[in-house]
Amino acid sequence: MTGLPPIFDGIEAVCFDAFGTLVEITEKRKAFMPLFRALPADKRRELKHRLMREDRPFTDWPRALGIEMDSYALAYALLEVLELSIIEGQSIALRPGMAEIWTRLRSKGLRLALCSNLASDYVAAMRRQLPDTPDVEVLSCKVGAIKPEPAIYAQVLNGLQLDPGKVLFVGDTPRADIEGPQAAGMKALHVDALVAAMQSG
Repeated sequence: MTGLPPIFDGIEAVCFDAFGTLVEITEKRKAFMPLFRALPADKRRELKHRLMREDRPFTDWPRALGIEMDSYALAYALLEVLELSIIEGQSIALRPGMAEIWTRLRSKGLRLALCSNLASDYVAAMRRQLPDTPDVEVLSCKVGAIKPEPAIYAQVLNGLQLDPGKVLFVGDTPRADIEGPQAAGMKALHVDALVAAMQSG
């Protein structure tokens, strides 16, 4: 594609991972840990499996897990989660240089997508930081699958309606953002390599 590095030859869309790639939490507080600590072991395992696969606010999780809210420790844990998640959400910011890369790709006619493993409580804060609205947005909490499960990449390709070989997936995690997309037929690139290529090209 004219005006872009060779890695974009034959590419019609770029799908970005969110956290660690496009955006970052600048004040990480592990917001959900108080809730995990307040749960019995079997419920912790269940929450770990379901947290990013279901579209529900953190305050709904005790009920969703079948736990009665009569425990002071659990109630206190939820308040702590609320406080920490607000701090984390307010600290979400675009990674340096990513707005320029996003805008440059847009200007060259590429379609842009987003694919992220994400708990519901962070969706709005993440969206507010994006340079504009992605053409396709696939969030684990909305589609019920997480990276590197094949189903989530299928959602990306279904949304874009493109041959997998015409999509470049960019992220920071080898299994989720490189190996998974490649297994789905997409091209894949670590975000640091993308940044380096855009700076040199």
